[in-house]
Amino acid sequence: MKKKKSISDNALKVINTNHLKPIPKWEFMVKNGGLWLGIIICITLFILDMSVSWFGLIDNIITPYFWLFIALIFLILAFILFEKTKKAYRLQKWHVITTITAIGLLVGGILFKAGVGSKIDRNLESNIPYYRQMVPMKMMIWNNPDQGYLSGEITVIIDTDHFEIKDFNGKNWLITSTNSILRGQVQVIIGETVKLIGNQTGENSFETNEIRPWNGMMRQNMMKENGR
Repeated sequence: MKKKKSISDNALKVINTNHLKPIPKWEFMVKNGGLWLGIIICITLFILDMSVSWFGLIDNIITPYFWLFIALIFLILAFILFEKTKKAYRLQKWHVITTITAIGLLVGGILFKAGVGSKIDRNLESNIPYYRQMVPMKMMIWNNPDQGYLSGEITVIIDTDHFEIKDFNGKNWLITSTNSILRGQVQVIIGETVKLIGNQTGENSFETNEIRPWNGMMRQNMMKENGR
C-alpha cells in the first residue's frame, strides 16, 4: 500500500510541479480526423497519379517516370500518416502498403480505362507551364499519321481551314482543320511547329481535330536526331 501511495504521490508531485493538464478529447478527435483526411487525400492523389501512369505505360504516348515517382511519394505519405493513427499498430506494415498499392493500381486502372488519365495529362499540358518538359510525349508517337498523330512545321496557309506542314522526315502534308481545337499558345502561322491529333485521309493528307504547340526543347532534340 505504501508503495502504491508513494507512486501516486510522486505522480501528483510531477503533475503539480510541471503544471501538467489533461489533453481535451476534442484535440484527439481533431488530430485523428486530420490524419484520416490526409490519408484520404494522399490515396486519392495516388489513384489519380496511377491513372496517368497507366496512360503512359499502356497507351505508350507519354513517358510515365515522372508520374510513377509522384505516385510513390503519395504512397509513402499515405503510409506514414496511417502509421500515426490510433490502431495502426494492429496491422503489419507490408499489409498496409500492399492494400494501398492494390487500391491505387485497381482504381487507377479503371479511371485510365474511362479516359481520366489522358484528360489529366492534356489539361496539365494546357494549363501548367513546362509540364510537357517534365512529362514529354514520346517522339515516335508524333510521327504516326496512320495512328492519328502528326507533327511538323507549318509552311503554307491556304485558308482558314487548310494549311500545309512539313514533318520531321521532310514530307509535306495537306492539313484540313475544320473546327479544330487549339491548345495552349499555338498559332496557325507559317513557321509555327505544331502537333496534330486527327486522322490520315490520304497519302499526303491529314484531317486534324486538335492542334497543339510543339515544345521548343523537344523540337531541338528532334532536329538533332534527324541531323537537321
